[in-house]
Amino acid sequence: MKEKFSIPLIKEHRVLKLIEALQCIDEYPYNREKQRNCILKLYPNKVEKSVFRGMIIPTLRYLGLIVGFGKAIRLSINGKIIVESGKLGGREAIRVASIVFLEMDKRTFGFIENLKKNQNIAKEDFIDLISQKLEGVQKKRKEERINRWLRILEGCKLIEFKGRRLIVLNKKNCEQAEKELNAKSKRRLFKKILFEEYTSLPLYETAGIVDIPLLRQLVAITYYKKHNMILTESQFDELLREFPLVTDDYVISLGQPMGAEEKLFRYKGSYYRTLSITFFKKR
Repeated sequence: MKEKFSIPLIKEHRVLKLIEALQCIDEYPYNREKQRNCILKLYPNKVEKSVFRGMIIPTLRYLGLIVGFGKAIRLSINGKIIVESGKLGGREAIRVASIVFLEMDKRTFGFIENLKKNQNIAKEDFIDLISQKLEGVQKKRKEERINRWLRILEGCKLIEFKGRRLIVLNKKNCEQAEKELNAKSKRRLFKKILFEEYTSLPLYETAGIVDIPLLRQLVAITYYKKHNMILTESQFDELLREFPLVTDDYVISLGQPMGAEEKLFRYKGSYYRTLSITFFKKR
């Protein structure tokens, strides 16, 4: 974690509400009107501007759970695996969400690492500790942003509040989520799943060129459905970066984007949007 960092204003911190909103996005991809109407039903007596445009869409975007703008909003790979897990029940959705949010916390905010070093810390002391590392905003706004991220961690059952005073780590849940964030444990299956999902696409329509975000999602869903393993966006990219692109059996070619885009794949200092594979042996 960086010495200084920022926390966006997360306007919806209730994890179950976020999961329900993701389900709306998933049910109506690329249909902004139906997405909006579905989400508005989650918030009776609230107006569209404050809920859909002002709260849910910015929050899901900050959390990296959606991509696209306007009529092209759809789930990211992390959002998709949370929704897929929700089909098995709320408890499973919370478990998967805990892995996604722990990864984000480890990469950016470091709340869990700080709580490991300061176990059973008073909430006000923890807020003071984190506030010193936050950039920019006024003290009151810092406190609000810290509190909301704490509420997300609580909603994922990674931490608990003991009374109103103490913050306590849920060590068991943190340890289980940490194990799922080990990309090395998924390395053995990566080649097989990557090639199977690539060849399952209608490659004749695209001259073999596929979008990396689509491939990420297909591979992650297969890991989850067939192997009960959570492969996040970052883990997919980590495994693909260490994957040999040129061998005697195949060559993987990466294509750069035409302009600014979301969720690009970073490889050796450059950003790529597409991937194609040439096989030299029949599969």
